[in-house]
Amino acid sequence: MNISVIGAAGGVGRRVVAQATAAGHAVRALIRTPEQADMVSLHGASPVQGDLTGEWEAVLDGADAVVWAAGGGAGGNFQAIDGDALIRVADTLLARGPRRLVVVSSMGVDRPEQMPPFLGDVLRVKAQSDAHVQHSALDWTVVRPGGLTDEPGTGLVHVASTAGRGSIPRDDVATVVLACLGDPATVGQTFEVVSGNDAVAGALAGLGS
Repeated sequence: MNISVIGAAGGVGRRVVAQATAAGHAVRALIRTPEQADMVSLHGASPVQGDLTGEWEAVLDGADAVVWAAGGGAGGNFQAIDGDALIRVADTLLARGPRRLVVVSSMGVDRPEQMPPFLGDVLRVKAQSDAHVQHSALDWTVVRPGGLTDEPGTGLVHVASTAGRGSIPRDDVATVVLACLGDPATVGQTFEVVSGNDAVAGALAGLGS
């Protein structure tokens, strides 16, 4: 599969790049700096320099699927990235393809009032862009992980529409994202994911039950 990763230099994005290339996929990785280009190249990906607030569409060339792993962060320019840019990406995919999009979002997007106060604004912005994707004609999946850690992945997760508070290694989020790309049954699904006791494939298989 030819996969384009947007946000390839971020914590989840670079793990998606690494796991995808290790699995034999061809990856085009959107990055902003030469240093980031060197990093994704080490994993065997093809770096594409661009900026989500400017020119970025070249990363889509030849893609069968797109992974959105970008984010401005609670202290960053989240309106421009988590909000406007994701909406722009979705609209671009509708116009030129590919239609398959997996979005890495955040737990609590649908209930920001229950999350730590400093996350409230960014979660509300993500709610708007997530909804734009969900109401589009794309073949979308929205993955909402809990608190992200740099612990080694275990491959064991808990997946649910509302998973409950918890954390998850970024490695495991990347594993879930790639599993979604290989599982047509995840199209049109929005779910939360934290560490748990279920293998990824089995956890995803239970989404519709």
